[in-house]
Amino acid sequence: MAADATLARRRVPDTNGTSSSSTHSLVAAQGNNGSAWHRPRNGSLSVPLPPPADKSLPLASALRAVEEASGPSEWVLHCVSAVLEHPAASRLEVEVALARLVSWLAPPAEAKALALVAASSLPMAVINAIRRFRNEPPAAALACVVVVRCSGSSEGAAAHVRAGAMQEVGGLMDSHPSHGGVQNVCLLLLCALMKDGGAARQAVSLGAVGRVLRAMEATAGREVQYNGCVALRLLADGGRAPRVGLQEAVMRAKVAHQSDDAISGVANDVLAIVTPRFKEVLCWHWQSGWCKLGPRCTYAHGPEDLRGG
Repeated sequence: MAADATLARRRVPDTNGTSSSSTHSLVAAQGNNGSAWHRPRNGSLSVPLPPPADKSLPLASALRAVEEASGPSEWVLHCVSAVLEHPAASRLEVEVALARLVSWLAPPAEAKALALVAASSLPMAVINAIRRFRNEPPAAALACVVVVRCSGSSEGAAAHVRAGAMQEVGGLMDSHPSHGGVQNVCLLLLCALMKDGGAARQAVSLGAVGRVLRAMEATAGREVQYNGCVALRLLADGGRAPRVGLQEAVMRAKVAHQSDDAISGVANDVLAIVTPRFKEVLCWHWQSGWCKLGPRCTYAHGPEDLRGG
């Protein structure tokens, strides 16, 4: 009773509830504790982590505080973490908390809010939620969307990488190889996390390249192809990924979506990294009147197609 009274005094006022149906529609449209130090699985140096969520908070009180809050604050994020980490929390309750985060952190999210997230126990709690609900795509995908939005700053992305996001996104992709929606949200997440070369190299060491190539081969949809090309660009550039298979994958994306300038542009960026002198010389066959390779040709089809100098 005393604990509930304390929560009531600290609870953020205003209401803006989110129903479970809105949680599922959002996904359709689109735990570790103890030590304050964590050693990443790739063997790099230990890095500090924020303290784990307070699992002693009563679930009902923490959930009520989340539902009644109008935006993120240090206390509200503390309550969200408590809901996500509570062993008795149902999938529906976890989804409600995640949906609130997605709403609060909708772009353009305030820098202050992103900084609060990065410094809180939330990154670990959200990553644990992905692990816990790996076999339930709606909840796991919603948790991935939260990480994408929390990674709007480099500090937020780094906090989730330290919490094990790279490992969990790989596990989620492996668990649902033919689920286009899961693969797409995982590709978005990979792109959001790889904000520096260190994160990209960690992704490469954990097998991200093979997972991205598999996703692009399994699903021809526009979003998977575009986000797959973006991920490959980051992996090939900052992550120094091996080039095997990358040219073929982005070429398939270009051919399948020839009228999509965005896909062609990012695919060409990948090809410029993995193909020597890509589009730096005019195609002799094109100049003669016809090139049978069409969009697969690595030479320029006209002055406007030339890259570099």
